[in-house]
Amino acid sequence: MTSSLPLLCIPYLPLKKIIDFMEPSSLVSVSLCSQKCQSVIKTYTRKSIDGHLHVSGFEHFLLSFDKFCDYQIVMVASGLQKMTNRTRFVDMNGQNVALTVNEEKGYLVTHWEDEVNGVKILTDYVTQLFNIDVLGITFNRKNIWMIDWVNNRQQSHVRSVYCEDWKDTLTEDELTHILRDCPASFETVIYPSPPSNFQFQENFRQIDYLSISDGSWVTIDNLLTMDGREIMMFKSSLTSININTFLKHWLAGGCPRLKLFSAKTINFDLDALFADINVVFVEGLRQYTSPFQIKYRFNFGYDLRREDGVIATVFYRPDGEIIIAVWPEIICYH
Repeated sequence: MTSSLPLLCIPYLPLKKIIDFMEPSSLVSVSLCSQKCQSVIKTYTRKSIDGHLHVSGFEHFLLSFDKFCDYQIVMVASGLQKMTNRTRFVDMNGQNVALTVNEEKGYLVTHWEDEVNGVKILTDYVTQLFNIDVLGITFNRKNIWMIDWVNNRQQSHVRSVYCEDWKDTLTEDELTHILRDCPASFETVIYPSPPSNFQFQENFRQIDYLSISDGSWVTIDNLLTMDGREIMMFKSSLTSININTFLKHWLAGGCPRLKLFSAKTINFDLDALFADINVVFVEGLRQYTSPFQIKYRFNFGYDLRREDGVIATVFYRPDGEIIIAVWPEIICYH
């Protein structure tokens, strides 16, 4: 795919401004027109790309640029069987790559005999084009290799990790690998189930958002090592006594960055929850928005105050879910 683009004849300053306003996906498309286009994009691209490069290995292999609550697909690595009569070939770092444009969304679909190798080549191309690193990965159990791959290909750590597919059950080694070796500082989300009798003996790293669909393996000792802004467990084996211990830990200065904690507990007991803690029962509707934009409405709550004056509201639901919201509200941007 070679062409002489009028765009390349524009003087330096106007051309740079045009490139600065172009979306990353458009810049990738232009770069594939010729070696000169690729060189121009590399030279003129602004230092800060609008969004963070995310590589997904769940359902489809694809690259996207993620923004807060939004994302833009750049390229997909698909199989050879999905080639059409509209497929063309482009040069990508010396490789002749089959390419089709998705007619509905406009992103590029590349075709490979080996899709795993394809997504790696696409990642190398985009990161070299913009001089950036991968900042997020999504994978299922089958593609857990992506953890070591991204750790080995770059010095900087990813910020976001999503382990998808709630239908899967991870092995002990797989879940330990995710918790220990995914150095995501912004968010980690784990959907699959844990293995039976799973235990995690190490400390959790500091993270802004940790969401575990099945946290039945999380002990109070695990909880006390967490340092997160938003911690969510949709299933747990924690009791009211455990949450009481965690509240006392917070009152004593532990988990100092906490803004929201939510877990579905077992054996709910209001007296045990607040044993030896001074709380104030507050009636009336209050609204709370978590750092990651999850909205809550409290018809009542129990307020407790730390020595530094910070207030947390504890709210519980009939199904055993306990929510701890720490004021004031903040927003975490990617």
